[in-house]
This record gives sequence, structure tokens and C-alpha cells, in this order.
Amino acid sequence: MSTQKIEKEAASQLLDSLYLDMFHLIEDHTQSRINIERTNASGAILLARTRFQQGGNNSVSVAQIPTKNSTEFNALCRVVSASDEKNGNEISIERHAVEKSTGYVEPLNWFSVLPPMSLRQAASTFKDCIELLAESANLQRQLDAIINNISSMKQFIIKQ
Repeated sequence: MSTQKIEKEAASQLLDSLYLDMFHLIEDHTQSRINIERTNASGAILLARTRFQQGGNNSVSVAQIPTKNSTEFNALCRVVSASDEKNGNEISIERHAVEKSTGYVEPLNWFSVLPPMSLRQAASTFKDCIELLAESANLQRQLDAIINNISSMKQFIIKQ
């Protein structure tokens, strides 16, 4: 009887610890989502500034955007899912350097040889936003894992 009580007490302490971890992850995830919103809004404002500086509607045409008849190119940024024993599956961003010979081209140069500084800043801001999205996805995965552990632990305590 005393071993069951000890096991139940240990399980309850572990459950408390899991709840505490869950609250910390919720706080981190919320902060991450706020950072994503701020970064995305900042990039959108920079794009609007670029459009305004370029003179409104005539700054970008459909002819400048690649189509299926355009030359092949590779993405400069890829989402990669890596398996890790400590953290499980983690999402990370793999970036490549601009190199025309291997097919990695800079999309900013589709619109002009010398894109405006605000357009370069917008591109940089959206690149940062991608990193924040990967961080947020990893936090969400960790949060889901803890919620599953809490559910398992509750069922274990109920069975005792």
C-alpha cells in the first residue's frame, strides 16, 4: 500500500513539473507568435513603402515573375525536418548562397538590377520571419509532446 502511495506522489510531482513546463512553453510560443506578427507587419510596411517609392501600380509587372517557360532555379531557403534524440523532430531552415551556376538566383534581381533599399530590407525582414516560424513550429511540437505526456500521466494516476 505504501509503494502505491509513493508512486502516486512521484507521479503527481512529475505531473506538476509537466504543467510548469507546459506553461513556460505556452509563454514562449505566445511571444514567438507576437514576434512573427511584428516581423511580418514590418515587412509588409517596407513592401508598401517600396511600391509607393516606385510610383504605385506600374512598378512590377507579371512579365517579370518567372513562368513555366523561364529557366530553372532552386530555392534559396528550404524547410528541413531533422530528427534529434533530445528534442524529437525539429524543423530548421536550410539556406543556400546565391550562385547562378548551381541555379540559386536572387529573386530581388527579377525586378531590377538595383532594387531599392526598402525592398532589400523587406526581403531581409521576411527571411527573419521564416526563422521565427520554424522556432514557433518547434515550440508547438514541444508543447504537443508535453500535453500528450500530461494525458498519459493523468491516466496513470487514475489507474492507481
